[in-house]
Amino acid sequence: MQALSTDRKVYIGLIDFPDIIGMFEGAKNAGLERDIANAIVSALASSWITFTWRSGSSRWAQYLGEGRALQDSATAMYVTLRALEKKNFLTLSVPSDMLTQENLSKFTPESKTK
Repeated sequence: MQALSTDRKVYIGLIDFPDIIGMFEGAKNAGLERDIANAIVSALASSWITFTWRSGSSRWAQYLGEGRALQDSATAMYVTLRALEKKNFLTLSVPSDMLTQENLSKFTPESKTK
């Protein structure tokens, strides 16, 4: 008896990381509406910004001197993604203490034109 042969090879890694782009494309190709895909991306972006901001305000981060850097990183992400929010692609939900005028005034979005 001869085994069936296929040209397809399957590789299994020891550690597999989630493919965010693939999930987004899969949701799009599966027939989900754009609003649902936007909500998924919005939730991922909002949670990452909030996690970074809150981690930066923790005692251990402040003690190690990395707290301000994490908070600045979260603010930079928000300021960058806010342009997509204005185009109705994203809906960002971030901590209100991050949205103070003093904090946001430190960052200026710049775009280069060709």
